[in-house]
Amino acid sequence: MIRNSALTVSHRKCFLVVLGVGLLFSVPVQPQTILFDTGDASGYPYRIPAIATTCDGQLVALSDRRPCGADIGYGRVDILGRTSTDNGETWSNPVTILQGTGVGKEAGYGDACLVADRERKELLLVCVSGDVPYWDSKVAKSQRFVYTHAKWDKKAHVWRWNQPTDQTRHIYEDLFEGRINGLFMGSGRICQSRQIKVGKYYRLYGALCTHKGNYVLYSDDFGRSWAVLGSAQESCAPQGDEPKCEELPDGSVLLSSRKQGGRYFNVFHYVDVRKALGAWGEVVDSRTVPGGIANEGTPCNGEILVVPAFNAQGKRVHVALQSLPAGPDRTHVSIYWKELATVTDYDSSFSFASGWDGRYLVSEISSAYSTMVLQKDGRIAFFWENNGFGNGYDMTYQAFTLSELTDGKLR
Repeated sequence: MIRNSALTVSHRKCFLVVLGVGLLFSVPVQPQTILFDTGDASGYPYRIPAIATTCDGQLVALSDRRPCGADIGYGRVDILGRTSTDNGETWSNPVTILQGTGVGKEAGYGDACLVADRERKELLLVCVSGDVPYWDSKVAKSQRFVYTHAKWDKKAHVWRWNQPTDQTRHIYEDLFEGRINGLFMGSGRICQSRQIKVGKYYRLYGALCTHKGNYVLYSDDFGRSWAVLGSAQESCAPQGDEPKCEELPDGSVLLSSRKQGGRYFNVFHYVDVRKALGAWGEVVDSRTVPGGIANEGTPCNGEILVVPAFNAQGKRVHVALQSLPAGPDRTHVSIYWKELATVTDYDSSFSFASGWDGRYLVSEISSAYSTMVLQKDGRIAFFWENNGFGNGYDMTYQAFTLSELTDGKLR
């Protein structure tokens, strides 16, 4: 693998970790690293982070490169990728995964959402394509819903990506029967179940932003086909914008959706896991419940992640992490956290939305979209848009321990 020196933009001091036996040791906090620099020689802006950890621990980070300077529908947009095999210490040179032509159905490829299979060295990338802006999208002339898979070439030590496959008719016509004009899958991380496996693959969940609110899709064949989780007629968050989803510790599915201040949350409970039968609860605005997330940021994409942990008493628990700009506007990207000690902490959208324990400030400046994933070494890989030099967003990576994010309360 050819490596280059990614730009390091800041350093932080070491912090202390408390072991179960009561010992203290110092761990250096990894500095922020710019993976895609809007001030680079291309002269093009970068946006929209996506990241995944493969089954052998490799990190794969993706970003839009926007020669057109705007979203899909306004000209050429490309998707670029970089990889790391040492938990983010060094990164490969950028490679172009999908390149737009600037015109027609292949004008641009962007808003990537990504997942690495938990058992195979295989990636799935779902994205938007075409020359139609989201709000102008109609059934007859819509943004395209496309995907591509990649497998690891052991000899060349590179990812081999397939040509993109168009799923637009499958999604618009087969699943929604033409009732929805505009839709795309929320960028960042596609959720793969830790518990539900049907055939070769563990189940995938991807959340849709549509002109009629949010829906969640699931796939049991690693993205080659999709079905709607719950009702295809009734949205699980009618006012929701860009969404993400995550699996809760009991196998239920959580929706987290963008709004003005806070988030919309909803929980899907199964009655038949294999047939994917069940129902969504009542959607909850996190600003309206006790201890809910009530940031002052404008509507913005973020990430929801649930990871296993130990609390201060040594009890095995889970922790929910939600990233968002704390505000005002798109500034001060932060990671909000909540301990999930019992099922009553998440068995309904109301209980999940309530009682968040704390917030960790990641960026002290203008900052926007973010995503995160668990690394092989147990740290959280955080990848976000950071406007450090005032010339547009730099796609920035940093790894955190759970102890650091929660001020030592969880590890």
